[in-house]
Amino acid sequence: MEFIQYLQHCPPGEPFYDIVEQSAAAGFTHTGTPAPADWKRDENTDWIIFNAPVDRIQRQGWKVHISATPENAERILTAVWDYCVAHRVSFKFLRSEAVLRRRNGKYADRGAAGKFATLYPCDDEELERILHELGDLLDGERGPHILSDLRWRSGPLYVRYGAFIERTIQNEYGETVYCLEDPQGRLVPDVRGPSFRPPPWAEPPACLAEALAARNRGTLQDFPFRATKAFHFSNGGGVYYATDTRSGEVLVLKEARPLAGLDQDGHDAVARLEREHWALERLAGLPWIPRLIDYRIGHEHYFLAREHVEGEPLGREIARRNPILRPDRSAADFASYTTWALHILRQVDEAVAAMHERGVVFGDLHPANILVRADDTIAFIDMEGAMEADKDLVQTMAAPGFVAPPSYTGVAVDRFGLGCIRLAVFCPMTALLPWGADKGDQLLDLITTYFPVPPDFAEQVRRDLGSAPHWTELVGQPAERPPLTWPEPGAAAWPGLRTAIADGIAATATPERADRLFPGDIAQFLTPGGGVAFAHGAAGVLWALGEAGADVPAEQVDWLVRRSRELTGARPGFYDGLCGIAFALDRLGRTAEALETLDRAAATPLDQVPGMGLYSGLTGVGLTLHHFGRDCGAVAERLIERLPLKTEGPPPGLMHGASGAALLLLRLYADTREPALLRHAEAALRRDLAVMGVGSGAPAPIGAPWREPALAMGGAGVAMVLRLMIEHYPDPELLEVLDDLHRAVADHVVTGAGLFTGRAGAMLALARLGERPDSPRLARHLTHLAWHGVPHDGHVAFIGEQALRLSADLATGAAGVLLALHTALGDGPGLPFLQSPLTCHDTSTSTQREIR
Repeated sequence: MEFIQYLQHCPPGEPFYDIVEQSAAAGFTHTGTPAPADWKRDENTDWIIFNAPVDRIQRQGWKVHISATPENAERILTAVWDYCVAHRVSFKFLRSEAVLRRRNGKYADRGAAGKFATLYPCDDEELERILHELGDLLDGERGPHILSDLRWRSGPLYVRYGAFIERTIQNEYGETVYCLEDPQGRLVPDVRGPSFRPPPWAEPPACLAEALAARNRGTLQDFPFRATKAFHFSNGGGVYYATDTRSGEVLVLKEARPLAGLDQDGHDAVARLEREHWALERLAGLPWIPRLIDYRIGHEHYFLAREHVEGEPLGREIARRNPILRPDRSAADFASYTTWALHILRQVDEAVAAMHERGVVFGDLHPANILVRADDTIAFIDMEGAMEADKDLVQTMAAPGFVAPPSYTGVAVDRFGLGCIRLAVFCPMTALLPWGADKGDQLLDLITTYFPVPPDFAEQVRRDLGSAPHWTELVGQPAERPPLTWPEPGAAAWPGLRTAIADGIAATATPERADRLFPGDIAQFLTPGGGVAFAHGAAGVLWALGEAGADVPAEQVDWLVRRSRELTGARPGFYDGLCGIAFALDRLGRTAEALETLDRAAATPLDQVPGMGLYSGLTGVGLTLHHFGRDCGAVAERLIERLPLKTEGPPPGLMHGASGAALLLLRLYADTREPALLRHAEAALRRDLAVMGVGSGAPAPIGAPWREPALAMGGAGVAMVLRLMIEHYPDPELLEVLDDLHRAVADHVVTGAGLFTGRAGAMLALARLGERPDSPRLARHLTHLAWHGVPHDGHVAFIGEQALRLSADLATGAAGVLLALHTALGDGPGLPFLQSPLTCHDTSTSTQREIR
């Protein structure tokens, strides 16, 4: 999920991801207004909705959107309310200025940004009347351009063909997709992109002819730059490679949309581009600063043209070069990398000092804003966060892991950024810093252990970072807290760790809530039933507690049963739906309720199960049926039909890729010894290996998530399935690949704690690949788990995805850590279905046993 989505689920001062209660924010005038007589009023997190009593309700059609700014929203809402109530037009509007600012923020959805109110005409005649009458009332009001819509005249009204009521389907990755109905009655995606593109069957009504003509005329005139490639978009605009038609020079062209892309201070993209323009002028001639070529307005948007610098972002170079991020590294590799890294850092330090001498604070120092040329010289880009050095301004924008404490201003912001870059060049885990002073010391210990840095390196980092209180409002932690007490690695640590982690999970339970029992990832709020399901909800947490031998209160299992029965629109999948809940209930001793839940899942037609994956698709359904002794032949047949054998298609890995499918096929092969099942399993695994660039495949590109040895989408999950494959088919090439994956999982530095994407998953995989509790590789991971743990209310807790809040769930939090430790130190079986396929299956948990 996008980082911006995580920011939207960070209640100030709270330690867990949650719904930020918008009703607490000051609403617009009509937010609390009751519905007129015989109207219906509804509301959700963002919208207040008023449905007029009309004879005919359309499912989809041409609707009117109205944009607004925080300054004129109240005025526009008054006009919309008066008009719609008088003319009995259904409508909705954003509930508060806070929601309006968020939905028009820099990283908001470009296709939906700018929309403040929506009107739902009954037919084309009413559409035309609204456009003319309300358009006359609102002409002259300003608002950000709604990219997905057709603009009506020059005011804030826009038109788009779309759904009037929410209709969704799941795609092959289990993601919710908004839909329209085509003329054949099929649900197809309702594409809400950054341009006006109605579906092919939706002929624009005649009243829109003038607006369409105006749109076609609205191209840039006498504009000297021709964009050749777009390489970044945000709600504030785009960044393009372009050619200067006057000189033929290749350059970078930055676009800013007025009133769009608001930052935390309410500044729009134009204000930020003007800051960059000011900084480039002030810093002209410095060797680290690209040359400014032009700055102008074109068709209402602002454009800045600057020199194109040939180079790679420092973050990408770190990922490519740093030996700590790959296996098979030597002392010479660390020495060589250290020489290069210190050379880069000297340039960064010198450049920042020169900026300060010219009165400029860069304000947004992080590796993505520094380019490394082929000759290892550097250049700075993206100076939208620049500010005057003598005004003691606070940081207004920053990348995760490089956010200065709020008390830092002016040049101290850049010095802090320098300290973070010094750490990130060697150990890219600076997102841990806000969680306490001990986190910086842990990273420095790692760096000084592996890299031959100068003796004063740690002290220089500490001077740069400073000694201000840590970011209590950012991570919801007390300003002063003791460091985490962590045991020495080894099997003897397991009983104490089990108690400490299980007690910490228990302390987070909220049985009074209906949406979740334990705090976890934001997927709890973005996925139907996410707070109940296996990956992020109560099912996975209670199952992990039970598997690890911890106490599972009966009332919490009762909560799971009750909430699973109340789920509406529940998905059938394993990690996000009913199958996982059924499995957990069965393992928790509630077999009757498990079978009831399984029957609900099995009632979903196979053609409505999204994709093939273990997480939410056919594989998870099939493995659950197999666990309960049900026939899953039809699932296997459909799965084999969907298997991708080319590198196109879903990403590789255990949860969404072909490797998960191979797991089901291997289980069925263990039962039947049908050779075709083994062949299909091998083909599925080889497909994922090819996409990952493992074995005979081409190397995966830097930045691809499956380069990481993660359990969900990387080498750890694939390696566990490959090991099961080799039990039946010990192919020499696959054995060599397994050895490579094993080394990568063992030696890679992991930046998070979570089971699906972090250290817990690596530990679980190593245990399932044969590492014993006294293994140095497992011991190293166990020791470094302390990096991701923090004391919370007298218990141990773990930092979740994006390192903004704590998590207790299976996929990203403490329950996953508990399961991994049980597997590595307590000889537990690991994740469902990944033990050796030589297993007896029965619907009763008491008779399921593994033959050793």
